[in-house]
Amino acid sequence: MASTSASAKFLQLYESLPADAQYALVESSLAPLLDVVSKDKSNRTLASAARMHKKYASMPSLNLKAMKLEIASLLDELARDHKRSYVKEKSRKEELLAEVIESVIDWLNDIWRVVYEYGTNFSKAHACLLYAAQAVEQIGNARVGCKCSFMNMYISVKIRRSSGKVVKSFHFTGAHNLERVMLWIWRDLLVVMLADGTKRQKSAIPDMLDDIRANFGWNTLERLLYGGQKPNDDEDDFDFDDDIDYDDDYSEDYTDTDGNSDCTACSDAQCPCGFHASHWSSKFNDVRTSLRDLVRISLISLFATIPSPILFASIVDISEADGTDEDDLCEELLPTLMRIATYSPENFATALHICALHSHTDNINSLLASHSHLLRPRDAPAYQLATIILATEPSYQLNALRIVEKELLDTVHAIRAAVRNTFCHIDVQANQTELTEIMALRLEALGRRGRIDRWVGAVVSPTSDTAHPMALAALMMGLPLPPGMEGAMDDADPLGYIDMDIQDPDLDDLWEEFRPNLKARLDGWIEAGRTIKGGMSVLLKVYAVIVEMMPFLGAPDIVDEMTGRLSEKPSKVFLCDALDALWNFCRQQRRKFSKSKSKQKPPCAPNTSQASSQSSNSAGATFVTINYPQSCPGGVVDDVD
Repeated sequence: MASTSASAKFLQLYESLPADAQYALVESSLAPLLDVVSKDKSNRTLASAARMHKKYASMPSLNLKAMKLEIASLLDELARDHKRSYVKEKSRKEELLAEVIESVIDWLNDIWRVVYEYGTNFSKAHACLLYAAQAVEQIGNARVGCKCSFMNMYISVKIRRSSGKVVKSFHFTGAHNLERVMLWIWRDLLVVMLADGTKRQKSAIPDMLDDIRANFGWNTLERLLYGGQKPNDDEDDFDFDDDIDYDDDYSEDYTDTDGNSDCTACSDAQCPCGFHASHWSSKFNDVRTSLRDLVRISLISLFATIPSPILFASIVDISEADGTDEDDLCEELLPTLMRIATYSPENFATALHICALHSHTDNINSLLASHSHLLRPRDAPAYQLATIILATEPSYQLNALRIVEKELLDTVHAIRAAVRNTFCHIDVQANQTELTEIMALRLEALGRRGRIDRWVGAVVSPTSDTAHPMALAALMMGLPLPPGMEGAMDDADPLGYIDMDIQDPDLDDLWEEFRPNLKARLDGWIEAGRTIKGGMSVLLKVYAVIVEMMPFLGAPDIVDEMTGRLSEKPSKVFLCDALDALWNFCRQQRRKFSKSKSKQKPPCAPNTSQASSQSSNSAGATFVTINYPQSCPGGVVDDVD
């Protein structure tokens, strides 16, 4: 018993030592013991070492240094070939790219064999996979002309055993998609570690997951569980064609070397969860849940720092595989979410979105009452959903209606500010007088079309066809425009910089400043007003403010002419869409107001002479009377469809 206790203590100490210290301990303390123990024990120890040597003799060598040198030399050759191609008009680019990608593929196969067949060198294999991903990125970003050859290469990868039998094959277009193969190998690496690894090796798995997350992004952790691809991914986007080559000796190919040959591997085609691999033995299948738990823990730790609705949805998908209900998960994460909600606008919008999805009206009201100033215009979808859910609680309905009214008016003011930026003379008294006279004309009146053209030409901001060189230089250097040149560059983004990558989240602030999605913001709040009980009165009230603020919305031909001028500038398309949406809203509200007003008329006959006089004075402009808020029926109209 004492010897067992001593050996257990020794193993515990041995596992805690660095690799160099472990080797030094074996060399200085354990190896000399073979000379003093009995010959029988010494022979058994040597025989055991010989068996291990024979087992690993044919194992591929994961020489990371040699691979780095090979990749570097091939990249240098690509760069030289690119320079020579200017003179020789001939390039070996495609040939060199194929060679370097083939080297990476062969190396990936060696990595898989080391971790799956031999079950060792896990940390080194992990480092090799990280470098392989880095190498592919370097190849794709190499300055050797366009990326067409790299992005359109046909890639065929076959993962083979030492015997040559194919375990898995991948066929896809684009060398950048090799990430899928790496994640598939990473999953096997982690599963083997969980099944056969030591305690120390298993403790390194969370750090490995952090490395993968840092290099590929957190969403790759969920893809890793599915072997690199989620089941609901659109295959047309990736152009993947994965297959498994089955042979007559299937049982030999798809059972683990240390597993029981009688075990039946779970097939991806038969199991709906997608966490299995066809070549796994039951031993590896049994630890897949442990890997799933580790990934879930890693994502939850990230959620506590940088929450997002997409990350929450990913955690939900993984948790549901374990039978955890989404509402239960929300209750688990809600305390953390509420604690960090006010740390940043992103956190606040995420908290509102998740609370709205699960109808936590008290939390929504608490957040909006104390920190609604954190919300940005781009957070409107989360804000709108939270407001609609808030209104489902009767005690919060009035507050929700106030929010809808305030945000609608803010959006209208933002649209008006954008209109004034492009039509800077719209508030000049002479132009306002002309607008009133134009709107007093009937739509089919002679001369109306010409007066509209002249009016729009008078109110539009002056522009310069070409930017002054000094103005362009100031823009490029980040300096304010020189005096007298403020109007030389009316386009906020003359070089189209923010249009280069519309999916780049780093450009969200620029998009919000120069290309705000006012149409979606307006439509969202209008829909919220229609959804909430009592919201139709709010919409009618806002409509009265709109037509008083921007009376030109009462004339469709004026709006058409203004949007026509705006459509000539690509940077003003957002304002065209916003004006169209605002015009449609005003048209719908005018119809509803007309219907409600006709229903409220007394049964007695109206004074036709007075009506005729009013009609003649307005010359057919029946819309003008709506410009006065006091004529609006206030809260009489409620929930009119």
